[in-house]
Amino acid sequence: MPERPNILFLTIDALRADRMSLYGYDRPTTPRLDAVAKNALVCDPAFSLAAFTQASFPSFLTSSRPLSYGGYDDGGKGRPPTVFKAFSDAGYKVSLLSSFKWVTRFFGYGAGVDSESHLFGPNTLVGAAVNRMKSSLSGYHAGVIPREQALRLVGPVVLELFQQIDEFCGERAVQMPKDRIDFADTALIRDGYDYGAIQRVVSRHSKEFKADPGRYLDRHLHYLPKAHEWIAADWRLSRTKETFVRRGFARMVDRLIGLFNPDLELLRRNRFKSFVDGTALANRVIRTIAEQDDSQPFFIWTHFCDAHIPYMPGSGPKWYKKSGGYLEALGYDPGIDPVAGLHGFPETDADWQALSALYDATVLYVDEQIGRIMDALDDMGLRENTLVVLCADHGEELGEHGNISHYFRLHDHNVRVPLIFHNPSLEEQRITGLATLIDLAPTMADLAGVPKPDSWEGEPVTSAAVAERSHVVMETFYGGNCIFDHRPLYMSVRTRTHQYLWKEYMDPEDRFGPEGNELYDLAADPQQQENLYRPDHPLVAGFNRIIDDRLAEIPEITSERRESLFRTGTGKPLTTAPPRKEIGAVDTFEMMGEEKVVRGSRNRRNPGGG
Repeated sequence: MPERPNILFLTIDALRADRMSLYGYDRPTTPRLDAVAKNALVCDPAFSLAAFTQASFPSFLTSSRPLSYGGYDDGGKGRPPTVFKAFSDAGYKVSLLSSFKWVTRFFGYGAGVDSESHLFGPNTLVGAAVNRMKSSLSGYHAGVIPREQALRLVGPVVLELFQQIDEFCGERAVQMPKDRIDFADTALIRDGYDYGAIQRVVSRHSKEFKADPGRYLDRHLHYLPKAHEWIAADWRLSRTKETFVRRGFARMVDRLIGLFNPDLELLRRNRFKSFVDGTALANRVIRTIAEQDDSQPFFIWTHFCDAHIPYMPGSGPKWYKKSGGYLEALGYDPGIDPVAGLHGFPETDADWQALSALYDATVLYVDEQIGRIMDALDDMGLRENTLVVLCADHGEELGEHGNISHYFRLHDHNVRVPLIFHNPSLEEQRITGLATLIDLAPTMADLAGVPKPDSWEGEPVTSAAVAERSHVVMETFYGGNCIFDHRPLYMSVRTRTHQYLWKEYMDPEDRFGPEGNELYDLAADPQQQENLYRPDHPLVAGFNRIIDDRLAEIPEITSERRESLFRTGTGKPLTTAPPRKEIGAVDTFEMMGEEKVVRGSRNRRNPGGG
């Protein structure tokens, strides 16, 4: 490795390792990454320690476990130094191209960052706040959490949201001229918000909350809002006049089209992705690299969201006209209707197959954009002196266990991820130890010759510690926020041969998971379809001891609680929980933090697809 190489750190949302040709998939979904791997450390296998972005990012950006340090609610706050801070301290110029709200200074990632661009809409911050108080509000609405405790839990999140949006709007106004260059045909610009008007809405809400928090809670948060509701509903009309005219005309045209072709209307109403399009984001990455000077090495991070549901391969407002090319390149029927990803939950085998094909097409699309960035490094003569690091934050479910997207459960399809370290000076090496994403930052530091903070828990993937690792422990709540004394823990032990999934008890929001624990023999059943669990299975006692040891490290878990779980085997809800309910397909799209137009089929169990 060259001394003090530049760092290009690219993460991809919801990218399954087993859907990449780099990892043996039988369709050529990652030809550019296949080429990159010829000079790379490729971790096979590698695992995220949680199955969703909010819990995964603080884990691998601070090399610490998801439920340590009070949990994942506050991102990197209160955790070990971030990888950004470590490289800044070593003399790097650090730039964050934050296409997703979770990795910003708002959530504890500002230390050591020289430049932070917010490439998302204001509704995403509302969605993040709702995620951070979802379980608190649900418990309050169900009568499980008393009013005073609910206000203590919710109040700081609400006030912090108001401050975040105010700062965000001020910065967006400054960034807009530059962003119009790369993002003119994305929702970032086309939404046409009047940020000053949004600030006035926020100011009004802030005054109302501070005057009477309890009244505000009952008036505005008497339900669990979606990202486009609550305060976002009040700024829905805070747009420029030009935007009103353009959007009004477009809606009129869309409705006329819908009289003859409802599917085309649905596509047109979703022509602008709710996240920054991969092509536009790659353009900004390339521009940012070109703008660097030679006075210090650069560290640039960004996150591609295109592989996230609803799987929209192609670029620009007519992305759906380009999806056929990506499908055809993978051996699929190019006539597969791209509207399948917007129809909601699949209802037929054909729906599942179309969704699966579109997912693969988005993987190929993201691979293409990464390839463009690699070509730019070559054109600028920077490839030799740049360490390129790629990973996913988590995987994705495509029907293997009855659902789509990534609903927090820890099966392999949701946690097995790519992890790649590339530089032309490296020889291809497959790392076969049980690597995890908390090993990412220590490996990056080791390869670049940067000191590793003592508080980081991971190890370089080339170390004996990783090679000799016998198991990996994963941990999470079923989404929502980390209220340790009111919510069940979900844990998993993954060895080379088996995976054990353990639930303290069934979370009422978990509408698809089977009751009880799960155990899979990975050699005989790699798709994890045959649950071998029984309390007296010879492997279970050992796995329970591993989980018990991990729980003993979490201060919020009392010894009495552990005694109940593993000595007497009577793990029960600590409080009365609301019953499990059905889930609407639209909830999947809300995870991106924006209002999306979808058809509302109802989720149901369906083991097909994939």
